[in-house]
Amino acid sequence: MRSRIITGVLLFALFLIVVYKNNPYLNYILLGIVYCFAFKESLDLYGISNKKLTYAALIIYGFLPFTDPIFLSIVAVMFVASVLAYQKNENLKIVAPFIYPTIPILMMWMLLLQYGIEYLVWLILSVVASDSGAFFIGKAFGKHPFSPSSPNKTIEGAVGGVVVGTIVGCVVGNFVTDGFFQILFSSFLVCVFAVWGDLFESYLKRLCGVKDSGTLFPGHGGMLDRIDGYLFGVVALLWSLSW
Repeated sequence: MRSRIITGVLLFALFLIVVYKNNPYLNYILLGIVYCFAFKESLDLYGISNKKLTYAALIIYGFLPFTDPIFLSIVAVMFVASVLAYQKNENLKIVAPFIYPTIPILMMWMLLLQYGIEYLVWLILSVVASDSGAFFIGKAFGKHPFSPSSPNKTIEGAVGGVVVGTIVGCVVGNFVTDGFFQILFSSFLVCVFAVWGDLFESYLKRLCGVKDSGTLFPGHGGMLDRIDGYLFGVVALLWSLSW
């Protein structure tokens, strides 16, 4: 528990520094580091032993400042699929890490680029509040299992987390943009998607028979363990803002 608290405090301090500096070059480098660790962990979760794919992922990430993240994501998937076809490689799982976590992480850059870091703060605080609410409400009132993929989660915790996260999201969103119903809808959608992001990560870990995606953060697990909710949440936020 002590290591978990210390790691959490350090990560929050780093988050505050990044927000305060709001330097596009620093943001790009840090997001690249996040992507590198997340991609490597995903290879293990998908059961892929080809570590050279990490270099391919970094090359793709290198193009991010020069093109639209959505088109880059599509090109990346199509390129890998084409290589598989050319080699007559039957391991279709190789495409998976270029979908998750690649596409959501590239969309985080899109969120930063098109809307600004305050929207990333909105996303992160909403998901953190949702996770925390789900944990404490689930511990206090949880009785009904939520999903076989994550036996420790309960329906009460999931619903409570969405409610808490939506409330916090509305408060934070009020400082970010205008329009109550837009803020309410976006916050709610982010928190719902964050639940499914966490569940998907649990599903992958259960398939591999591991507790955490990695050991990068003492007491917290790996990179994917830390960002799973954001990876689904950022898609929801960008989608809601496009309406």
